Amino acid sequence: MEPARRSSLPEPEGLGRRHESRATARTAGALDRLPHPTHNDRLRAKLDAFLAWKSDYAKGDANQREIDVLITTNEMNDRHGTGVLIKRILERPEHTPPRRNLFCIRFQNDWGDHDLGDWNIRLPKTGGNRVECFRNVLQLLRGRKVRQVLCVPFQVDELTASIAIQEAFGARLCAYVMDDQNVAADGIPDELMREFLQKSSLRLATHPELRSAYERKFGMPFSLLPAVAPDALIPRSVLPPVVDSGNYSGRGALLGSFWDQSWFDRLCAALETSGRKIDWFGNHRSPFVEFSDENLRRARIRPFGIVSEERLAMELRVYPFIIVPTGTFDPAEKNYSVASLSLPGRIPLAAAISQTPLLVIGGKDTCAARFVKHFGIGETVPYNGVEIRAAMDRLTDERTQLEMRGNAARMGRAFSDVGIGEWLEESIALGRAADGRFEEIFAGYAVDEP
Repeated sequence: MEPARRSSLPEPEGLGRRHESRATARTAGALDRLPHPTHNDRLRAKLDAFLAWKSDYAKGDANQREIDVLITTNEMNDRHGTGVLIKRILERPEHTPPRRNLFCIRFQNDWGDHDLGDWNIRLPKTGGNRVECFRNVLQLLRGRKVRQVLCVPFQVDELTASIAIQEAFGARLCAYVMDDQNVAADGIPDELMREFLQKSSLRLATHPELRSAYERKFGMPFSLLPAVAPDALIPRSVLPPVVDSGNYSGRGALLGSFWDQSWFDRLCAALETSGRKIDWFGNHRSPFVEFSDENLRRARIRPFGIVSEERLAMELRVYPFIIVPTGTFDPAEKNYSVASLSLPGRIPLAAAISQTPLLVIGGKDTCAARFVKHFGIGETVPYNGVEIRAAMDRLTDERTQLEMRGNAARMGRAFSDVGIGEWLEESIALGRAADGRFEEIFAGYAVDEP
C-alpha cells in the first residue's frame, strides 16, 4: 500500500516536525485507506491555504496535549450573533485562568477576522463529500489527542467533520443547535443529521421550540442552553421607567440584524408613518441584505453599527422601547425556518442588560413573539404602520414601563452567564445538563406549532 502523502491542506503555522503518538497511530490507518487527493483537490486546498487566517500553532508541545475543537460555519467574532454567544460561553472571565488548547475549525468567512481560541483554520468545503472531509480533518489533526468537540451545525460540512473527529479520536461530541437547517428547512439531510445527533453525547438547543421540534423528529433528548447575557451588565435592581421627554422624546431603538430583505423593506415602509426617529444598533453592512440609504432616510432610521456590549447596555436603557424585526411566515420570505424555529439571541440579551420593553415586529406565532409574551417583557405587532404606532404609545405608558421593566429584571438575573463555561464543561462530561437552571427558566413555556 502506498504511504499517505503529505497534506496539501492549509496548516496553522509553527507545527514543525510531527511527533508520533497514540493518536497518530489511531488515525494513520484511516488516512492510508482514503483515496489520494486529485490535482483539483490540491489546487483548491492551496487556494484555501492562501485565504485562511492562520494563528500561531507552536506554543508549547501541542502534539502531546489534549485539545478541544470548535466547529462552526463562520469565523467567531462580535459581528454576528453566533460568534458573540460562542465567545461568551467559551472565553474565560478575566479573573480566571484562560481556556487553553482550543482549535477552531470553520468553512467560510463572511464577518471578518476570527477572534477565539489558540488556533483556527478555515477548511475547504466538500459539499458533504465524506471521503474528502474525513481526509481533510484527519490530515489536519493527525498526531494530536482530541478531548471533545463542540459543533454548531448549520451546513453539512460541520456535521461531517464532527463525525470524522468523533470516530477517529473517540472524542466526546456536543451538538449545539442554534438555528434550524433540517426540520423547517432542508439545508441538512435527515440521514446525516440523525447520525450526527446519535454520535453526540450531549445535545443542546437555545430555546424550547427548537428543542421540541428536534426531539419530536429524531426521538433523542435535548437540553437547553439559551443565549446568556454578561453578568456584569445585568442591573441589580429595577431601572426607572423611560417616558417621552428630553433628548430622547419621540425616539426609539432598533436592535440586531435582518435575515431577510423583506423584513428590512417592510419595516422601513411601516416606520414612515410612526412619527418617531429610530436609532439602530446592529450590523448595517450585512453581506446578505441591502440597506438602501433612501429607505433608511424615509423611515428615519439612523444606523450606529455594532457597538460594544458595555455601550449597548447604557444606550438601550434610555429608550422607551426596542424594536426587534422577525419573520411573518409570508410565502415571499426566503428564510421561513428563521421565523419558524429561530429565537434571536439579541432578545434575551436586550431584556437582561437594559430592561427596556421589546417591540417585536412580525408574526405572533414566531419564537420571538412567544418569548416576549411568556416573560411579559414586550408585545408583538405586524408590519403595519398604524399598529406599530399604537404599540409604541402603549409601551411608553409609565405603568407599562414599570411592569415590563420589573419582569425583565427578574428574567435577566436567570440568564446570567456566571459559570456558563464550567456548566458546559461539566454537562459534556456527564452527557446531560449539569443542573436544571435553564429548565426552571422556561417552566410553563408554551411551545406551539406556527
